[in-house]
Amino acid sequence: MALKQAAQSECRFRVGAVLAKGSRVLGQAPNRRRNAPWVDFRHATFHAEEALMRRFPARPGAVLYVARLDRRNCPALARPCDRCQHVLSTHGISLVHYTTADGAGTLCLSQPAVDARKLG
Repeated sequence: MALKQAAQSECRFRVGAVLAKGSRVLGQAPNRRRNAPWVDFRHATFHAEEALMRRFPARPGAVLYVARLDRRNCPALARPCDRCQHVLSTHGISLVHYTTADGAGTLCLSQPAVDARKLG
């Protein structure tokens, strides 16, 4: 399903993400254009993980699947970047499966540390 989402992307790097818990799909999204690359090339897109978390709140125990298609429509490396890893961990996602050129990879994320001063 993540590969189908990646195929729907109109970005240069076509990435798709699917959030699931058990056998139930909670949400899915491709990466999307945020603005024109000549306006701000570093922030021209919402990453698929980011777009998914904006639309569908994560649930404890949910797993994320991320896929990327290259120019030849073959799976490519889709490991979440540091920014997306932070977004995912703050939303309670602890397990991510992603595509690579050689198969698949798995990423275990730790939950963000809680600041004791904020607890009161």
